[in-house]
Order: sequence, then C-alpha cells, then structure tokens
Amino acid sequence: MKFLPLSILSIAIAASLEAGIEFEIPNAGNNDKHLLEFHWKNEPPANRKIDPKLEHLSFFSESNQANVGFYLYTPDGYYDASNRQKRYPVVYHLHGGRPGAEFKGTSHFPLLYQSIQNGVRPQSFIVFVNGGKVSHYNWKGYNGETAFLELVEHIDKSYRTIADRKARFLQGTSQGGRGVTRYALKHPHLFSAALAMAAGHQSEFQISQNNGVEGTFITMDDPKNNTWDLARAYAANPSNPKVEIMLAVGDKDANYKSNLLYHVFLNDLGIE
Repeated sequence: MKFLPLSILSIAIAASLEAGIEFEIPNAGNNDKHLLEFHWKNEPPANRKIDPKLEHLSFFSESNQANVGFYLYTPDGYYDASNRQKRYPVVYHLHGGRPGAEFKGTSHFPLLYQSIQNGVRPQSFIVFVNGGKVSHYNWKGYNGETAFLELVEHIDKSYRTIADRKARFLQGTSQGGRGVTRYALKHPHLFSAALAMAAGHQSEFQISQNNGVEGTFITMDDPKNNTWDLARAYAANPSNPKVEIMLAVGDKDANYKSNLLYHVFLNDLGIE
C-alpha cells in the first residue's frame, strides 16, 4: 500500500469537495446480488472448507424473529480448569459481498489464528457474522445491523468475555469494511478499534449525497447511516469515547481513491 502526504491529500480533497466528488461505483447498489436467495443461517458450499477450530452456531434474533448463524473460535485453553476465571477479548469479523452468509468471512481465520499463535494478539474469541440480506445494514425488514448488536450481547452473556469496549475489536473487508467503519462511529460505547479493509467509501458517499440511494436497486432505510455522515456526527460530539480506525487498501484496488479521500476526511475531523 502507499499513501500520499496528508498535506497534498488535504488540498486534493478540499478541491474535490468544492467541485463535487465523483467516484466510479462499479458494484454498490448497481447490481441485484441482494435479491439472491438469502438465509439467516447457512451451511457452507461444498467447495468451502471450514477450519475445524470454528464452531457453527446460532442465536435467536428478536428483531428478525429468526435463528441467525455465526462461526465462533473459542480461545485455546478456554475450558482448562486453570482458566475458569479467565476472561477474553473478542474480535468480530464482518464479511464482504452480498447477500450475507456467516461462512463468507471464514477464509480470514488462518491469518487471525496465526497472529494469536505468534503472540501478535492475545488469545481471543473470533466471531464471523451473518450481515443480513444487504450486508451489515437494516434494510426492508432484514435487520443486519440490529442482529449484529444482538449477537454482541449474546456472546457476552454466553461466554467469559471481557464485556467492555476496550476488549472488542472490529475488522472487515469490502462491504464488511464499510460496516465496521459505520459500527465503530455509530456505537463507540461498544467498540474501541476497527480495521476496515478495502472498504467502498465511494458507495457510502453516494448514499450520503443522494438521500440514501446507493444505486439502481438499493435505497437505504436511513440516508444518514453512512461512513461520511456518521463521521461528522461522531466528531461533533466531544463526549464520544475515542475509537481508533485503520484503513487498509491496496493501491490497485477499485476502492483505493475513496480510501485516500476518506482518510483525509477523517483526519480533518480529528478522527485518527
């Protein structure tokens, strides 16, 4: 990855905002993938191998009146007698793509597990979520965001977690990168940090500027539920706890330009 100096980017984004930012939006809302068959709990496709350290579970979502699937890694040694009083942090991984399915993010597990084994991060629960019909949004009765918040509560009630924002970490790719950014800004009392990988902030900008319209097929229920307006709202409230947001994107990625601009946008708001 590479980033331009902030001084140059600040000039660029100021000029873009003055002229009206224009992004290429290759996927967001302009396809009908969300119309594909959707289930709140899914068995993985035959060609998808799930690591045996991941357990396929579900919980009942009151907001959706459905059992919602998720995959869970339980920390090594969790059930040992010597660890019965020990509590653990939680990593929530939000998948990319639409519609939602809990197996979609599980390919990231080997790297996450390796980071634990190498001591880069502590032993933690890792949760792979189902983001709903339009991934990680509440949309037309399919409440992906609310189901996620219910899942956080379920995990804390069911396992020995450290039930504190300082011990909850978000990460996600593409649609999931958009989701973790929104969740971190909207629910800073729940999460302390977020890693947004290759998030399509141009699609979020489209929602912000067009009264919720993401594209031909999708109009969001809440037009202010986007990474740009939520960042403004977060920055405007000095009582919000600090959330650290990391943006990661390859310089050949279609979302590269929007991440550069969004990086400076956050910096200018004082969000680091």
